[in-house]
Amino acid sequence: MSLSVDNLPGAKRNRGGAFLLTESDPRGVFTPEDLTPEDLLIGKTAEEFMRSTVLPQTARIEQGDHELMHDLMCKAGDLGLLGADVPEIYGGLGLPLTTTALIAEKINPQQSFALTHEAHTVIATLPLMLFGTHEQKLKYLPRLASGHWIACFALSEANSGSDALALQTRAVLSIDGSRYLLNGEKMWITNTAFASLFTVFAKVDEEHITAFLVERDFPGVSFGKEEHKLGMHGTSTRRVILDNVSVPAENALEVGKGHYAALCALNLGRFKLEAGAVGGLKSVLAVSAAYAMQRKAFGKHLSDFGLVKQKLAQMCARTFSLESMVYRLASAMDAEFAPIDPTSPNAREEYHRAAEEYSIECNIVKVLGSEAYSAMADEAIQIHGGYGYTEEFSPARTWRDQRLLRIGEGANEVVRLAIVNTMLRRAKQGRFALRDAGVEATRALSRDEAPDAPFFDSFLDSALAASGGMKHLALFLLYQAVERLGVEFAEQQEVAAAIADTICAAYAVESVWLRCSKMSKENSRRYDAAILAAQSACRFHCEQAVSAARYALDCIPSIDDVVDWRDEPFTGLANLLGSLQRWEGSPAQIGRDLADRVIEAGGWPM
Repeated sequence: MSLSVDNLPGAKRNRGGAFLLTESDPRGVFTPEDLTPEDLLIGKTAEEFMRSTVLPQTARIEQGDHELMHDLMCKAGDLGLLGADVPEIYGGLGLPLTTTALIAEKINPQQSFALTHEAHTVIATLPLMLFGTHEQKLKYLPRLASGHWIACFALSEANSGSDALALQTRAVLSIDGSRYLLNGEKMWITNTAFASLFTVFAKVDEEHITAFLVERDFPGVSFGKEEHKLGMHGTSTRRVILDNVSVPAENALEVGKGHYAALCALNLGRFKLEAGAVGGLKSVLAVSAAYAMQRKAFGKHLSDFGLVKQKLAQMCARTFSLESMVYRLASAMDAEFAPIDPTSPNAREEYHRAAEEYSIECNIVKVLGSEAYSAMADEAIQIHGGYGYTEEFSPARTWRDQRLLRIGEGANEVVRLAIVNTMLRRAKQGRFALRDAGVEATRALSRDEAPDAPFFDSFLDSALAASGGMKHLALFLLYQAVERLGVEFAEQQEVAAAIADTICAAYAVESVWLRCSKMSKENSRRYDAAILAAQSACRFHCEQAVSAARYALDCIPSIDDVVDWRDEPFTGLANLLGSLQRWEGSPAQIGRDLADRVIEAGGWPM
């Protein structure tokens, strides 16, 4: 089933969100196998730093030793791990996102440190880096890149969480125009115990959201007590209280454009969190495999039992899927950011465009990555049994820590809605021929065009067919929802979220197919393991897509007043829903074979 849009007006290739309308060429997609020796060396530096310096201090970190955390961040700065994203002209390394994603992956196994690192290097630094003036960047970025100063992102408030732009903090310009007076209270602010710079968002003239660079020592800045959190015990999280804080006017980023700075930073923050999650998932897999190989029950090792193997296989498959998406996305964003001169007069506009371009894909990996992490952390506890429920073993901490990822940088419910709303907004702007594609998908699915089963000469052909089928399904649902419920249908959140899940699944399966296609010339055990992981991942994502699609179809008013969607004339739709759940091979045997590779490798088999 082809989704070529060469003849559709307005459709674009290789742009954000366009994967739903186009077929991608494996040769143009970046995979983890494309990381260079230099990239891997940087990743090794981060990994060795974690192993030698951070992980041995986990007990103290978990006790909330913020002085220690500050010291660890300074040491990370000495190694260049805080300035990887910062351009060289401002004291950083200016590395591509594919490399900085690898850094995030390697530091994730100590999640409190990883969150402290992400809060500083991404959401706190990027508003300045992307939207600051040259003078502002010269003043502050070198300090942040070196670790001499640590930064905070101060957006959320007690009554504005995922609806972060409903903030109440106010900024009033002085009569002479030289200073702003800030008043308000920020909540859930990471790194407050030792941060020197706060990126604070406030409303100027009651409506113009603006970002301000607020130094810790400015009079009127104070802090609440440390929050008592479920997890991330090593992070410092306090309220930031602003009581007539006098901020020089030159410390304001562009007035009225603060929402751009906030949303772009959060967008890239979602990506970086899930790049880190790749490392977390690999760590969970290794810990689970090691315990399963060591622990005996009923005279056998746990790793010999089919249901334990099933868990290990699913862990490996979902990790492979997320890793494939993350590095594909990193390279796509690199292509947008690389040509930008950070010192040019229009750098802000170019950075804004680049940071916004792949927001749909960033939201997709946020949803799929955080939910995979939750599921795997839970399964790790199950494999460990009673020991997993104690703080003596690492799965308990992993489970507590990862739970934040489904809330942080935007709750997953809000992020799902954003996927659909962004698709619809871009279609309205003429960036996508979404309606034409939806009409074509509906026409195709009203005939008996869907294959009876998605297996052909090889798994790669099956995965390609499934990817195309899910794209047709997502486009069909989007079109029908707009036609039946109106352009504001996303207000019916249950329908929009279900459609978002089909879009997410389509991106995941295509990413897996692209990676395996690119690896297909390999004749190695790594490729064999990749195919096994891909088979399990595709089956999982297709089942999720079909479940979501059936829910959406049941929620959308009948497509015909007389004829139900399950019957004629939509035989193609019924066939497609059935075909996406039929794959060659026994899922149990594929799972056992994949688990054996995991056990043999003692964790990640690729």
